[in-house]
Parts: sequence; structure tokens; C-alpha cells
Amino acid sequence: MRLSMTSLKGADAKEVASSVTAIANEKIKAEKEANAGKKKTGAKKKQLHVDKPDDEAVVGAYDGVDDYDDFM
Repeated sequence: MRLSMTSLKGADAKEVASSVTAIANEKIKAEKEANAGKKKTGAKKKQLHVDKPDDEAVVGAYDGVDDYDDFM
């Protein structure tokens, strides 16, 4: 590739590089689409299940109305 581009100007070499990059990107995209149909269905991802605390654990809720009844 290097020998074939020795007679080209810099701008022409840049155009060739852009074209080659575009072709490579198209091929990679086509390969990804082809591999997307071959999904693995064997193993599931492991998940961590954490129990939530019970909301009923609060037995005596704070009652702000009776604050001044027991003052003295």
C-alpha cells in the first residue's frame, strides 16, 4: 500500500485513507448486525436480591400533639 501511494499527493492520499476507513466501518457494521442474530440464550446474568426492610417495623410513631402534656 505504501509503495502504491508514493506517487500520490498528500490530499489524494488522505482521500484514499478516508475511503478505506469508510469501507472498514461498513464491514464492521455488517459483521455486528450478522452477530446480533446469534445471541447467547444459555446463562442469565446473576442478580443480587436484597430484601427491603419491613415498613411495619415502626411500632410507636411520633405524635407531636402530646409534647406539652408531660412538661412538669
